[in-house]
Amino acid sequence: MFFKIFLWIRIGNKLMTSNNLRDAHSNNFDFIRIFAALTVLYSHHFYLTGRVVPSVMGIETYGGAAVMVFFIVSGYLVTSSWYHDPNIIRFAWRRILRIWPALTLVVVCTVFILGPVVTNLSLSEYFSHGSTYDYFYNLRMNVVFLLPGVFETNPAPLSVNGSLWTIPLEVQCYVVLAFAGLFGLLRSKFIFVAFVAIYMVWFILRSSADLYGVIHYPRELGAYFLAGAGLFALKDYWRRCPWITLLVCMLIACLLWISGWRYLASWVLLPYAVIFFGVNSTPIIKSFGKWGDPSYGIYLIAFPVQQTVIKYLWPIWGFWGTMALSTLITIFLAFLSWNFVEKWFLKFKPKKKIIK
Repeated sequence: MFFKIFLWIRIGNKLMTSNNLRDAHSNNFDFIRIFAALTVLYSHHFYLTGRVVPSVMGIETYGGAAVMVFFIVSGYLVTSSWYHDPNIIRFAWRRILRIWPALTLVVVCTVFILGPVVTNLSLSEYFSHGSTYDYFYNLRMNVVFLLPGVFETNPAPLSVNGSLWTIPLEVQCYVVLAFAGLFGLLRSKFIFVAFVAIYMVWFILRSSADLYGVIHYPRELGAYFLAGAGLFALKDYWRRCPWITLLVCMLIACLLWISGWRYLASWVLLPYAVIFFGVNSTPIIKSFGKWGDPSYGIYLIAFPVQQTVIKYLWPIWGFWGTMALSTLITIFLAFLSWNFVEKWFLKFKPKKKIIK
């Protein structure tokens, strides 16, 4: 299985170059994020239509695996951002501009446009209901899934946007990284990698699914974020022999898998495989971000769009019909979000100060 992954990554990829991350369209990260966002949509559609959600090799749903990919890429790129400009104020402002504008748009539109249209309550009941405005707690990283009378008769009732639960965890990872930088843990990359290793030992002993049989998502996603961060810290070393590093990761993962440590095997292999593919420059694939990056918008918008389509067209249109329509609507709205909200706010990202 792992050698199939190796061959798949190998086909069509060029050798890495040191300029991959400098050119927005010279690497595969946009493709990875868009693919991961659409995978979450695909996985959620099983749950939202009352079906059993398929898993990857029996250890995680497709959507769960895609979220891990998001955290890996985020760990790598956000750590890159810190090292290129180690200023906590500018770092925090960049993260705020990336997370909150699109999230605010989705939350506001959900409460004031989607909710009134699909709720089973009258408009006066809906807008006078106290829990209607509790939905704005999502902007404070306090996740609320319900709106009064919304999607109550769907196969997966009540949940308005089940994707929002990962956003506070992402922000927590940013905070941890920022404090690590503030207190000097990032000045020495070896100290930072040691910090990542200590976290992993603690995570395995306290909450590994291999030992306890239950996935502790906040800690596990933190482990994947730190894996991506650690890979950036060590990039000067593994990029000297990227294929050998990949083979070593695959060998270790195989041994762990055979020994019954399946989740740890995934942590050993998946982060490097994702970053390895991401920093490459593959024809066609590298151009996925040419017209913008709708991945965050897809992730935020897909769930309520799917619930709305299912509310009116399920089961008449069936699984694939409702998913196809949901996908088209979601991508369209995500590009609107990128071009008219996200991209506009990103223009205010602070520039690194150059000392003359």
